[in-house]
Amino acid sequence: MNQSPPSTACGLPRLQPPKRCVPYTGIVFFLLSIATAFTQSVQPQHDSIDREIKMGTVLLQQGQYQEAKVHFERAQTLKGKATADTSAGICLAELQMGHFEASREMAKVELQLVTNNHARAQAHYMIGTAWLREAGDSNPDKDKLQSAESSFREAVNLDPLYDQAFFSLGYAMLQQDREKESTAAFRDFISAAAKNPESSRDLPLSPKSRIAQFSIADDAGQHFSTDSLHGRFVLFDFWATWCPPCIRALPAMRQLAQFLPESQFLVISVNEDEKKEEWRRFRVAHGLNWTQVWDENSSLYHAFGLAANSKLSLPRYVLVDADGSLRQIYSGTDQLGFLVGRVVRTVRTAQPLTEPHE
Repeated sequence: MNQSPPSTACGLPRLQPPKRCVPYTGIVFFLLSIATAFTQSVQPQHDSIDREIKMGTVLLQQGQYQEAKVHFERAQTLKGKATADTSAGICLAELQMGHFEASREMAKVELQLVTNNHARAQAHYMIGTAWLREAGDSNPDKDKLQSAESSFREAVNLDPLYDQAFFSLGYAMLQQDREKESTAAFRDFISAAAKNPESSRDLPLSPKSRIAQFSIADDAGQHFSTDSLHGRFVLFDFWATWCPPCIRALPAMRQLAQFLPESQFLVISVNEDEKKEEWRRFRVAHGLNWTQVWDENSSLYHAFGLAANSKLSLPRYVLVDADGSLRQIYSGTDQLGFLVGRVVRTVRTAQPLTEPHE
């Protein structure tokens, strides 16, 4: 089967995998919160400040970080002082440009200006994210990882439902080879996401359509099909070893797979690598011990209608209910906590559980 090079969620070709697509979950969600916080705090007489901050926020979303910074700085000049909104905007712009120390300094300014624990937690989260990025992924700087860990701990202490901070805390500890502690943090991420009021938005999810009939097997020869999965919810996690955001989400998928009883809920991670051996080597090396299948020629991906042509966009997550009906399709990892929280809430509502499965 001839395919064009698959693309990541950022639209970059597979042959040139991005170093940073959505490097750590929660950044875009944080970006959007700037606009929300601003619309709640701006006064009508500050129209020019309003325009500058809105323009800065739009430019952040478009990836024009230097230009966004200029608009937030103009807003500060018009205001005559720094505000929580402008500090947050400049902080994020500096972070995305790789100016980590400058980003941390702006987050510290924001800390002095915000008035509630969640906002303080967000500022600590941004400080931690700057340390985490500066530490690097390959042969990371241990001192910077410890600084990141400290900031993420501050964030979750201030806001115990801040799921993205738990996720980043787990990632920072995983980078320090502290697997047991990182596992606990990723499990806390699932718990916090399930309790976060944000994850109840737009629930319940209504069945949309019946999924296509399929049959796929894991390496041990166990077959999974539309009929064999009947009676339990299934989350299909479409990923590949060339997709950095997919790989960063795998620890969360591992914990989600264990969080609810397998008789009621199953995570199936569906690998989209062209060569089966690439998937097998990665799976063994990283101990991916929940349900794993290889999707030859991306047949399941296309059977589910996830792309109109041969190109792939990853990661993708498909929630199917106990009757074999499609409930929701999610793209990317920007709001992984929201996705996970909705999945847990949906399953528990349909089949009430009192405690997570151990």
